[in-house]
Amino acid sequence: MANEVTDYINEQPEPERSRIAALYAHARDVVAEATEGVSYGMPALLYKGKGLVAVMNTKKHIGIYPFGGLAELADDVTAAGLESTTGSIHLGDGQSLPPELFDRFLLRRKARLDER
Repeated sequence: MANEVTDYINEQPEPERSRIAALYAHARDVVAEATEGVSYGMPALLYKGKGLVAVMNTKKHIGIYPFGGLAELADDVTAAGLESTTGSIHLGDGQSLPPELFDRFLLRRKARLDER
């Protein structure tokens, strides 16, 4: 069994470790079939062998990488007061991703992978 995500989480300092662990735990609750692996060189949760989501600690923020792009939900990310790029959502100190928005990213990606 792969432990890429678990190993990555365990290597992180607090408080980032707890924040990252909580995001991955939530993703596992939403997509119970997700497994640990690597996608685009990042420890990630996979669904059907493809990237579902990665959560990474960077120098300036925690990056959430919901594979499949952000374009459709970019306005919702902005409305939540979060910064983003084409492929990542940035959580600064004290910021969180609204669970319902995270669910939408996860379920959208799962549905797209189910269509394949």
